[in-house]
Amino acid sequence: MKRTFFIIVACLLGTVCALAQNKDEVLLTVGNEAVSRYEFEQIYLKNSQMMADTDKKSIEEYLDLFIVYKLKVADAKANGLHNTNEFKQELATYRKQLVQPHLVDKQTQEKLLKEAHERLKLEVNASHILISIPEDATAEDTLNLFNKTIKIRERILAGEPFESVARATSDDPSVKVNNGNLGYFTAFQMVYPFESAAYSTPVGEISMPIRSRFGYHIVKVNDKRPSPGQVKVAHIMIASPPDATEEHKAQAKHLADSVYSLVLANEDFTRLAKQFSQDPGTAQNGGELPWFGMRQMPPQFEKAAFSMCTPGEVSKPIQTQFGWHIIRLVDKRGVGTFEEMAPELKSRLARDERGRVSQNVFIDQLKNKFGFEVDSNALQTMQLLLDSSYYDGMWEMPSMYKNQFVFSFANKKHTLSELAQVIKQNRNRYINMPFSVIVDRCFNELVTEKVLAQEEERLINENREIKYLLKEYYDGILLFEVMDQNVWSRSTRDEEGLKEFYNNNILDYSWEQRVYVQRYSSANKRTIRRAKRYTTSRRGANATEEKLVNRYISKGDTLLQIQQLILAPDDILIQGFAAWEDNVSETKLVDGRYSFIKYQRTVKNDPIPLDEIRGRVIADYQEFLEKEWVESLRKKYPVNINQEVYQKIISNLN
Repeated sequence: MKRTFFIIVACLLGTVCALAQNKDEVLLTVGNEAVSRYEFEQIYLKNSQMMADTDKKSIEEYLDLFIVYKLKVADAKANGLHNTNEFKQELATYRKQLVQPHLVDKQTQEKLLKEAHERLKLEVNASHILISIPEDATAEDTLNLFNKTIKIRERILAGEPFESVARATSDDPSVKVNNGNLGYFTAFQMVYPFESAAYSTPVGEISMPIRSRFGYHIVKVNDKRPSPGQVKVAHIMIASPPDATEEHKAQAKHLADSVYSLVLANEDFTRLAKQFSQDPGTAQNGGELPWFGMRQMPPQFEKAAFSMCTPGEVSKPIQTQFGWHIIRLVDKRGVGTFEEMAPELKSRLARDERGRVSQNVFIDQLKNKFGFEVDSNALQTMQLLLDSSYYDGMWEMPSMYKNQFVFSFANKKHTLSELAQVIKQNRNRYINMPFSVIVDRCFNELVTEKVLAQEEERLINENREIKYLLKEYYDGILLFEVMDQNVWSRSTRDEEGLKEFYNNNILDYSWEQRVYVQRYSSANKRTIRRAKRYTTSRRGANATEEKLVNRYISKGDTLLQIQQLILAPDDILIQGFAAWEDNVSETKLVDGRYSFIKYQRTVKNDPIPLDEIRGRVIADYQEFLEKEWVESLRKKYPVNINQEVYQKIISNLN
């Protein structure tokens, strides 16, 4: 998390208008690398937008920061950090994330977003019959299963009860308990083809067979109703799993009823949740759960939560498979407007299979635009070339077929050799599948990869903002690694260097004034009274802690505890200590223990022990290491500023 956050901040991500009028003039060189005016201006503007007015820097100040940034990146490259596999993999991941939003058909995406928003306003209750399609099914197998599904549908249309046919034919294991009824659901809660069939089929009617990744579905729509929206609740859970003993179950029920009585007596719900709830994920925040909709909680919990209407309303204890719950309604909300929900919808769309719909449309558009052609005979040849040795990992492509053309795109020809490589890489996914299925799937995977890679390259080369944003990612990853090596990890590993830095700057780590005291405490009032009398006597004034503690153990009293404390002069424990008799405070009872404080001495400019301020010293040591490192970089990598271009920047940005 720290790494990702650092890189995002280093890249200064934000939305700015591209400065189209700027040319890629060279502003400065750091070592052997030229840095453009455009790159500096873009990052400067992003930084200015993100900073408060009080934090904003002049162009001159920011240019110096920018040069330091580039010096560190130059050092990272000089040390080969950009050639590591870890760097290349991380950059590839960022590159994918950066271009992914551009690899979809915007019109289709907008249509899917609005469709999902409309569907979220409605819940559908549907039953289904599933006819599974094996992963290794051939086209012939799939056709036979489709015909089987059609015949099942005809039985229902002829009058057989849906539930009876479902129990007799459905491959969904849950049919044994629900007769095929899946209850109420809304958008994003079922696979997309099934969801579409349910929303498009009128109440009481039976859909045609619908294909999903699970197989063919026949959908019967039982009801449709407005969505109840979402609720936010807090709960107190008393754990009682199904396999608990009868005695434990009875104890859990009794405790739940007792806590509920306290709620009814207007005891604070948040305090009760912290004290009694056995849900470790929510107890400390008063039992509060995130917003949730239907089908996201156990049915009993969901029913109780949605049945409440007024914020603050509390349910009776209800039982789920986890135990007993006392639920308090915090708030309810309906489905938001499209504008309000757009960010959430985009995020859910990207994770849902419907997100591939807009990408598939985009890929088809690219195929048409760049003249995609395929040789179907080559695909048949590949099927014939595969044999049983493939399943054992021993198969090799005959050399005479390696350069045979299989498809072309954007004036680039791709061969059976490339397809064979994909097929071999996916061997473990396709063990014992028919060769026709293997070739078809791997071919589609190869085409998708090449088409999208072509578009990624075009975007990065032609879209200036993407190109420079990727450059910022590139530099940001390197910056993190080189900072970690030279500053962060070094400061935590170099114990001797840390101690030396602490000792050299000891005056910066001293208390202005501190009071040394001893705190005596015991659960027994008699022990404390005797200890106080003895420590203020002439005999006990200089007694060691060990002697004092053993003195009372030997007399059969409760154990005496002595703590050495170093306090600030205004600490509440020693307020008014100058008026204490014999420099000893009055005795107090706190949390069941009796205690008194004995003043020892006051010290000025006493060093704070390193272990007590290690975090602060490490932070200062890091600043020291970075300053030394940057000074060495300025000597190592010459920096030349193009003053003419720099003056243009000042004129443009002021």
